[in-house]
Amino acid sequence: MNKKVIKALFANVCSKDETRKIMNGVHFEQERMYATDGRLLVIFNEGSKELDGKTMSVEGEEIMGVYPKVDSVFPSKENRGQEFTLDVIQLKNACAYHLKQLSATQHDKVVINGVGYNVQVLFHLLSTITTVGDPKNVKFYNKGPEFATVVISDQMKSLIMPARFEEDAIDYIPTDFDDVKTFSYENFINDYVFNSWKKKPKQELAWAV
Repeated sequence: MNKKVIKALFANVCSKDETRKIMNGVHFEQERMYATDGRLLVIFNEGSKELDGKTMSVEGEEIMGVYPKVDSVFPSKENRGQEFTLDVIQLKNACAYHLKQLSATQHDKVVINGVGYNVQVLFHLLSTITTVGDPKNVKFYNKGPEFATVVISDQMKSLIMPARFEEDAIDYIPTDFDDVKTFSYENFINDYVFNSWKKKPKQELAWAV
């Protein structure tokens, strides 16, 4: 088993909601393993004969229950929609940069090719992708803003659910510091590229004399 991938699934994909205990774990089959939190689903093409049919907690204990049927939610190859590419590393770094900002909220969104994505969920997906294998070999497919985006590589496949957004909210600067923000992909990347290198000024505590 690939422990690095298992750790990534627990860290980025497994649900943290204790009311849905079965989704707190990673489910194993002989030739694959997978996890979901309802917004993100990742299936990795390596499993375990010893753990076949079991859902394991991060502590290594079996979680009893029936894991959701994951194959039924994936669209057929003909219904995935249009293929598009992303710079996975750059977008992951942009998400990480945004999430560190004091004004960031857990509901902030970025719109890519007309589809909204929760920044935090997107970061979890991209972090998993970079753990699993070569991010240059990943393909993205989407049919429209109401459909889940399909992500395919040689070693995994994934679904990320869309986030609803209002067109007039894109790149609008809210008046309240803690309001949800919606970014266009271009401005989201530009903010990272032009501002992430800047060092924050040191607080000299001039008042403490």
